[in-house]
Amino acid sequence: MVMNNLKKLKGLFVAVAGAILIVGCGAQAHAQQEEDPKTSDRQISAIISAAELKELIDSNEPGLKILEPSKDAEVFAEGHLSAARFLHWVDDLTDPANKDYFSNPQPEDFAELMSRHGIQNSDRIVIYDRLSSRLSTRLYWTLKVFGHDQIQILDGGLEAWKAAGYELSNEAPVAAESSYEVSETRADLVAEMDYVTTQLAEGNTRLIDGRPADQFSGEKAGTIYHTQVEHPKRGHIPGALNVFWKDNFNPDGTFKSVEELRELYKNANVLPDNCVITYCNEGLHAAPPWFVLTQLLEYENVKLYDNSMAEWAKSSNPVEEN
Repeated sequence: MVMNNLKKLKGLFVAVAGAILIVGCGAQAHAQQEEDPKTSDRQISAIISAAELKELIDSNEPGLKILEPSKDAEVFAEGHLSAARFLHWVDDLTDPANKDYFSNPQPEDFAELMSRHGIQNSDRIVIYDRLSSRLSTRLYWTLKVFGHDQIQILDGGLEAWKAAGYELSNEAPVAAESSYEVSETRADLVAEMDYVTTQLAEGNTRLIDGRPADQFSGEKAGTIYHTQVEHPKRGHIPGALNVFWKDNFNPDGTFKSVEELRELYKNANVLPDNCVITYCNEGLHAAPPWFVLTQLLEYENVKLYDNSMAEWAKSSNPVEEN
């Protein structure tokens, strides 16, 4: 999604990048950074099959790192992909000062985390999880925000690996500490509350709520997923469309085909020329639609509202119930 023609306009880009972000989705919302040769030396698909990943592991692919975001280190220790590194999905991947919103960690904390696991900026990272790729798509977005491009998701997660008959390991991987760097963050991938309120007035903006229908309608209270604390208001952001996160997947947890996904969002009136903001309760279930739209359907203008209803429902902003 990096716009190569901007390379020739680097000086102009620096001067106007902030202005482009302020303009919003009606114009070009993605003020992309120039390609970093450390992470952009090769193109890889956003998803990888179990067979393809097994081949990479068996061939000792240089720079391959496998990450499992999870919530239970003991379950991970009982069996995981060979050489996989465990990341606690809350303790490692959220800002400790803002855990109730499930916000991204600070750049320096994320760099320290990657360094601790021996990850280099040039590494090819494959992510898998045990929660239907919810955590994988979230970590994928986080890595993108912090400038890492060589990322793939194991299609179908751990279940796909086991279904293919591949073995699990209970050995804890040991990695020499690296010097991972986060030189800048991609603010064009993140929506803040003020941005969302501004875009509500734009007729070309689509808000996608990835929560279950009963939470979207207000029949059931939305909750912070990892704390189960209920939001003070029920319902959804006015004008939002409900595309349940699970609708992006087949029953076995693999992603639906591009044709099926394109039809899913077309039927929801979410088109490639729209500005799109995805959200949910705390930014977790907003990640699958963000991933599908940007990485599989190649929509240009998609942001994820990180704090989502955890923040919106506490504010004076209105909500709708239906």
